[in-house]
Amino acid sequence: MDPNHRAPQGNTSADRRPPTPDRRPPTPTDDRRPNAEDEPEGVAWKGALAVALVVGGLVVWRACSTPERAASDAAAASSASPAAPAASDPADPAATSQPVAPRCAAASAAPFVIGDAPPAARGPEGAGGGDADSVEDLAPFAVEVGRGTTFSGGFAVGAQREAEGGTVAMVATLSADGAQGKLVRLARSRGDMDPPVVAGAGGAILAAMLEPNAGGRAIKVARIEGEHVTWGAELAEGRDESLALDIAASGERAIIVWDDVTRDGKRSRIMLASADVGTLRSVTSARPVSQPSTDAEMPRVIARPGGYWLAYIARAEEPARKAATKPSDGNEDTAAAGETITHQWLEVVPLDESGALTSTPRAITPKDGHVLAYDLTLGDDDGLVLAFRDDDTPSGSIGGRISAVLVRLGGASEPRVLVGGASEQDAPPEAALGVGAGVPALLPGVRGPGVRGPGPGGAREGAAAWLAIANASGPTQLAALSARGELAGELHAEPALGRGEPIAASAEALLVAHPAGKAMKLGLLRCTLTAPPNK
Repeated sequence: MDPNHRAPQGNTSADRRPPTPDRRPPTPTDDRRPNAEDEPEGVAWKGALAVALVVGGLVVWRACSTPERAASDAAAASSASPAAPAASDPADPAATSQPVAPRCAAASAAPFVIGDAPPAARGPEGAGGGDADSVEDLAPFAVEVGRGTTFSGGFAVGAQREAEGGTVAMVATLSADGAQGKLVRLARSRGDMDPPVVAGAGGAILAAMLEPNAGGRAIKVARIEGEHVTWGAELAEGRDESLALDIAASGERAIIVWDDVTRDGKRSRIMLASADVGTLRSVTSARPVSQPSTDAEMPRVIARPGGYWLAYIARAEEPARKAATKPSDGNEDTAAAGETITHQWLEVVPLDESGALTSTPRAITPKDGHVLAYDLTLGDDDGLVLAFRDDDTPSGSIGGRISAVLVRLGGASEPRVLVGGASEQDAPPEAALGVGAGVPALLPGVRGPGVRGPGPGGAREGAAAWLAIANASGPTQLAALSARGELAGELHAEPALGRGEPIAASAEALLVAHPAGKAMKLGLLRCTLTAPPNK
């Protein structure tokens, strides 16, 4: 029963009145109370009439009482009642739960739109210019963007859109403050290819894209300066199904890596070629860099002082399948074999400035794992931080965990679970969160000794890297990482980010892609390790 609720008669003074004494005149023999059968017959109905009059008077008095009096009595009784909970009772979970303070704010006044954007939606907008709380309207034949990069002029990202009766590949650039953006057309893209991959090279941008040809596919490399595009030599890519491709520049040399099948078609291997940054002339021809006995795919390359880091996924050979003993019913859906879950791990190898291997590739994650996707960025002492998703469930399903590992020239640390590994003893609280079907994205932050603490005057904190997990079933999760790949802040959604996907970062801002119908909006977010202080 509600402690604040009281019956109507609780306010009356009649309830506090002592019992009415017996007013009958005493008799000489009044040593005992007379029995009911000894009482006169009129006394009973007179008593009933008196009770009825009293009750009727109380009802009339109650009805004539003012609302203000009743309200004041109720408030007084509520404050006096020890069982009534206060509005900010710390024992109440709803009262103690506080919303997480935002760490990110829009750094650009308006997003740069690629394509034809739909009418602006009402309500608060995220960094990409869309409603931060609504599900993005991603229409068919929409603009696609790939991984972004930084250069001396700001940000750059490869994109492709439907135009000119087909698909056109282009590079979008955005100034460092997000105020100016432009598109540079590269070429018509034939076939179902991914957007170009890009890398910064001083004031220029290098872009690599796949193009079908008579022999399979070719890799075309371009140099973009302003609106001027210079094409280099083409590289043969082969006929494998993978579209994995990456490019990086360090000094006067650019490195291009991709995966291709061997001539017998039994394995996939990592191929590497180098070119001159200024002229894009081929310096070294394509050559395999993964071990001959390793089935490797999905290469990534990143520049470091004095060379590069190369990473890729290595896979164990699939076991031979036994012949089916169950007779087929002729139905293709039931006759087809299910997806084979194989062991996959990450291998890393350092390269020098010319792209030559300086050591043997080594596995940095357990070989009995199931690495599905990964991303990388530079870490402590110019080492390499990798975040990867390990999951033994079929593709596209939810579950698994996201871990990080730090690789230096002298060796690698043990992988550390960041999200989805609540069973680990030393796992952080964020590890209990689910990762859905999302994959990790690593973006560089403040370069230096790592995460810096508050400075004089309450300076805001920075992060050595940012971990983003985009998921189609909910908003993008964001967390700060230290230079060793450890969580330096909580993993949670950001109102300004919404469902946008961070695709590049500088020390000052994150470049976020936000779908809007058939268009794509690019905007900047400025994020700190902790929430900015209220002004």
